[in-house]
Amino acid sequence: MRTEVIRGITVRPLRRGATEVVQAVFDGLGPESRLRRFGGAKNVLLPGDLDALTRIDHRHHALVAWVGGAPIGIARLVRDRDSAEVAFAVVDEWQGRGVGRLLVDRLAEDARAAGITRFTADVQPDNAPSRALLRRLRIAAA
Repeated sequence: MRTEVIRGITVRPLRRGATEVVQAVFDGLGPESRLRRFGGAKNVLLPGDLDALTRIDHRHHALVAWVGGAPIGIARLVRDRDSAEVAFAVVDEWQGRGVGRLLVDRLAEDARAAGITRFTADVQPDNAPSRALLRRLRIAAA
């Protein structure tokens, strides 16, 4: 397992079934961040949501940003042959500090090494920070 430390942030792969990590990041998202990440009002993660978000296999890959033992962001992809859909979330307290970019850069690097040549993402039209990040990385945002 490769670990990377940049500016006090450690990035590691999400362990399969690590629901407590996903829940901790979700708990750090305010209502607006949850709306932007999930495309609608989402107050809780149901067991099925947690299962889906912690699925790690040959098609599902996720990275977690950590600071001081606490998860502060997650970026994940779901592969479909040579393309992948990307999604990410950063807890409100850490937004605007480069955590999303770090995670998405690292995720894209891993994906390209695995032969993925095209990335897509579903992003709310008013989510300017995510759209700007994805544009810099040449990811098509729908």
